Amino acid sequence: MIEWEEKYSIGISIIDEEHKELIRIMNAAIVAKQHNSNIEDISKLLKELTVYALNHFSTEESYMVEFNYPEFQYHKEEHHDFSSKTITYCSRVIEGDYHIASEILEYLKQWLVNHIQITDKKYVECFKKNGLK
Repeated sequence: MIEWEEKYSIGISIIDEEHKELIRIMNAAIVAKQHNSNIEDISKLLKELTVYALNHFSTEESYMVEFNYPEFQYHKEEHHDFSSKTITYCSRVIEGDYHIASEILEYLKQWLVNHIQITDKKYVECFKKNGLK
């Protein structure tokens, strides 16, 4: 489980709210796996997480383009790599590879925390300079 802590906040409300929702969905998937929920429930949550992440990435990337963020391409590539890997993982779970669910959730948890705390924090100054709070 990931408990929202101030260290995850980047200080931009729209982004922080989206990050909180990503963590909420991820935690729901972790709880479902811990309680040995059926594969359909876990698959549904993984799909929800993937779709929400794609929408969130779109939000971040649109601001990056609008504000001419210099590390846009690198950041976008991180999003793309995450999306590709997550979609592949989801497909494997849907096809019945239930045992990979733990691996998926650990990957997602580590990636999300690292991405928020390191990669996303790099754009904060640019976003705030351009009026986002």
